[in-house]
Amino acid sequence: MQNIDYVLDFATHLGKEMLACGANIERVNLTIELICKTYGLAEISINVMSTVITVCAKNPEGEDRISQVSVPPAHIHLTKLRRLNNLSYRVRREKPDLHDLKGLLEEALVAKTYPMPVVLGGYLLAMASLCRIFNGKWQDVLVVLLNTVLLFFLSNLWSKANLNRMITNTANMFLCGGSAFAFLYLGFAQNFYSIVITNAFFLIPGIPMVNGMRNILCGNEMNGILELIKVVLEVVTIVAGLWLAFVAFGNWYDQSFGEAITGSGDTLWELELVGLSFLASVGFGIVFQISPLDLLFAGMGGALIRIVYLALMATTNYRILYTAVAAFSAALYAEVLAFYKKAPATIFLYPSIIPLIPGDLFYYAMVGVVANDNKLFADNAFECLLALVGISVGFVLCSSFVHYTRKIKLRKLFPLPLPLPKFKKEKEAPAPEQEEAEEKSE
Repeated sequence: MQNIDYVLDFATHLGKEMLACGANIERVNLTIELICKTYGLAEISINVMSTVITVCAKNPEGEDRISQVSVPPAHIHLTKLRRLNNLSYRVRREKPDLHDLKGLLEEALVAKTYPMPVVLGGYLLAMASLCRIFNGKWQDVLVVLLNTVLLFFLSNLWSKANLNRMITNTANMFLCGGSAFAFLYLGFAQNFYSIVITNAFFLIPGIPMVNGMRNILCGNEMNGILELIKVVLEVVTIVAGLWLAFVAFGNWYDQSFGEAITGSGDTLWELELVGLSFLASVGFGIVFQISPLDLLFAGMGGALIRIVYLALMATTNYRILYTAVAAFSAALYAEVLAFYKKAPATIFLYPSIIPLIPGDLFYYAMVGVVANDNKLFADNAFECLLALVGISVGFVLCSSFVHYTRKIKLRKLFPLPLPLPKFKKEKEAPAPEQEEAEEKSE
């Protein structure tokens, strides 16, 4: 096995694990490129997609090699992503022996994971908070919690059986819809739409939805389009499951399908919305496997972004504008924390953007498709598109702002000596903080 094979094998497998843990494609692409350059490879060609990674390179002797690896479905694990990110910095800083790379990667993958009851508790906290945000009463919250437990164990069962996601989405939401109809018929549940949209959030791939639009705006058009198509298909199957439940049990409910699973309620007090956003972000932080010490920052991010969102909504009616500014604030909050805690910004970004994810708009748009309601589809699809574009623009603007701010700061801290010295001192490996500051921000 040639040295170039060790490098490419390590780089592609590191990229695979980072994608599987929730890293964005730009970060993975940059990481692979820098590792290859660290070991002297040239003419590097990288193709990173959500399902496969292919890397071609040439060593100093002119030998060409190619490495390709399949990427498993993403399962966000931000503590593991942090360890992988630290490993990438260590490899580029220390340039360890090629034969040690595989062992270092295996070591990085050994990360602390919350036990199943704790993860379930995170889901329950997040879903209860979302149900209240969607105007659910305390009876509706109890039904949502019951359905969440059902969805949690069913999802684990389907995962072990390796069943198709679209089939399992339909089955899961059929059961949740049937449960909601039953409690409504018994007079216990109050708002059917609050129950079903909250349980839909358990299955709606919100983070992939945002990343898909972000990829399109960042130049990864094919990845972004494929990701959004996948999200559309999954949400359609979620709504299809509810439609089947309506067909089976709708005679208990004197409304049409579109009226049954859409609705509105009284606007919540702003302070309550902020508190619920804090709890929802903490809950999803547990689900995303954030370390206990960072959960408080995750909740604070969700509360802060809700405050910014509410303040902007009160001053402008342009969704793309207030969503972009709120997303910029979330990304900047994550970047500041990442700088001081020496961690990937993604760890703090994902929980913070929970209040911004337009899962409800996407859901209602797909309800319009299934219910053959063109107006419902057009209104919500357009608003969802504006929200996704706004979030992506906010991320890109913040990334550019932080990148050039760090460049300017580094020039002030490390000005070029004039006149140049007559001898060249051997270049030392940059400190992790300096190296991270010089890279393109997430």
